[in-house]
Amino acid sequence: MQALSAGDTFWIFIAAVFMLPLAFAVCVKFPLVVALGFISILFVFPASTWGQLEADNTIYARGTGIFYFSLVNILLWVAGAAALMRSVSHPELTRSATPFTGFFLAYLFMLAAHLALGLMADKDSMVILGYNGFINVLNMLMFCILLIKAVMREEDRRRLLILMLVLAAGRAVYGLVRYIWLGGDSANPYRNFENLDITIFYFDIADNFVAALTAFCIAWLLTMPGVRLSLYKRLALYAWLALEIAAVALSFRRSSLIGLALMFAVLLWRLPWQRQFQFIALGSVALIAAGLSFMRQRLQFNSNSGNFLSSFLYDIGPARATEVSRFYELEAAANSLQDSWLFGLGSWGSFYGNEDILDYHFGKFDFVHSGFGHLLFKTGLVGLAVFIALLISCLLFYLRTRSRLSGNSALLADAGLAGFLFWLPTLLVGTPIIEFRSMLLIGLTLAMPFIACQLSRQHTPTSLIRHVAA
Repeated sequence: MQALSAGDTFWIFIAAVFMLPLAFAVCVKFPLVVALGFISILFVFPASTWGQLEADNTIYARGTGIFYFSLVNILLWVAGAAALMRSVSHPELTRSATPFTGFFLAYLFMLAAHLALGLMADKDSMVILGYNGFINVLNMLMFCILLIKAVMREEDRRRLLILMLVLAAGRAVYGLVRYIWLGGDSANPYRNFENLDITIFYFDIADNFVAALTAFCIAWLLTMPGVRLSLYKRLALYAWLALEIAAVALSFRRSSLIGLALMFAVLLWRLPWQRQFQFIALGSVALIAAGLSFMRQRLQFNSNSGNFLSSFLYDIGPARATEVSRFYELEAAANSLQDSWLFGLGSWGSFYGNEDILDYHFGKFDFVHSGFGHLLFKTGLVGLAVFIALLISCLLFYLRTRSRLSGNSALLADAGLAGFLFWLPTLLVGTPIIEFRSMLLIGLTLAMPFIACQLSRQHTPTSLIRHVAA
């Protein structure tokens, strides 16, 4: 593709500036459409290019060459500003207090402090505000606020649920066709970098989340009391459930498989005890099948022991099959902190380690494979404590309000908790903080219980459960 000239770049910039008022007006007038538009983008378009032989720009990177931030991110900020204006001009629209605004202001203050200190230390402002810092935490919180203020009615909630399920179904069918006939996901580091004969369904952890969240919702509809389905619809849902579970299992991501098990643990907890034994039997069959497929297709290359656990943890512990532990990167980052544990090395900070061992960083050591570790590395114990406080406040809200919910509201709240648990392994050993798509999807899971509780006070006959059962 031919590079844009300086003149073309200037006129594109001018056009974008003039489009901002129009975009702001649309966000003010049609907040639900904008929120569902973001959901559509997040559910359909992948973000990960790691593992591709020729990496292409994704939709989440469009505009970064001109504006430094992506167009999708700029639109999120415009939508957030529109939501703030609606809240100020129409305070009656705020149905319930949420913790997201307070935590957003806390991280905004933190980012402003990092910007001031970084500029005094002669750091590039775009590096300070870059995606390898912690700006995506702010994006996540803004998305939470946007969703809660946009999805205000029972009908809005039904549209949100149906849209997520329909988009996930389409994404799963696309992935299946690609897996069977087109060689699977082109972002395949196992085949492209490690020369392993493995075809994968999805590599992007966010695609795994979409499939897992859909599997949870389907299983919820199939097992919860009060949901009556015809035999035809029940069989169709079982087939759909199998497809979504296969999408996760055939992606061969350990964090995804653990996350899926944690999600179904939520469903087991919420089920009446009479149905728990039935669910344990069905769930065990699904997870065992997924685990065996995982071991046969991927873990066979990682260990000769034949033991599932040792193969699953092939790069961890004294009996690992690799020369260096997976946690070497975190150890190197921790050593680089030295006396900066309280406030971190700054959003621009980098660590030092063996470049041969860390060759997958390609010489850039400004992020680590742990969401919690990344926040500790960049913002210290203070920033990490604020993030953990956010997660705890959302969990406590769910536990405090879940007993009052039923029907669609209960499904939405349970899916939110289950979705958060899916992301927990990735927050421990993955890189979600530097991924725009992943952080917004984490924000979706955190916002869902608040949306459910807010809407449970409204009573309309329209219901996803009734819609499925009809």
